[in-house]
Amino acid sequence: MHRHTVLFNLKDEFSAAEKIGALEALRSLKSIAVCQGLMVEKNKLPAGPTAPYEYILIADFANDADRETYEKDPHHVKVIRETFLPMAKNYIIADVNV
Repeated sequence: MHRHTVLFNLKDEFSAAEKIGALEALRSLKSIAVCQGLMVEKNKLPAGPTAPYEYILIADFANDADRETYEKDPHHVKVIRETFLPMAKNYIIADVNV
């Protein structure tokens, strides 16, 4: 199994409603056929030096090839280009095979 993890913050200039919309757009990525599971949640830990990211996205795929298919899927490209990147303050990505 391939696990894709993104920790991120959204820019302060966006309203709570806009941020909720962005999270829902990210959650819609679970509709991509090769995605075996996806969650987007707010970090329960208070923001600080040891927990600098407010949100997390975790997506699971059968293998690396499915992760690559997801990356190139038109819906993924649209959500990332039109919603995530313009609203992201910062982020880090980690991918592992488990």
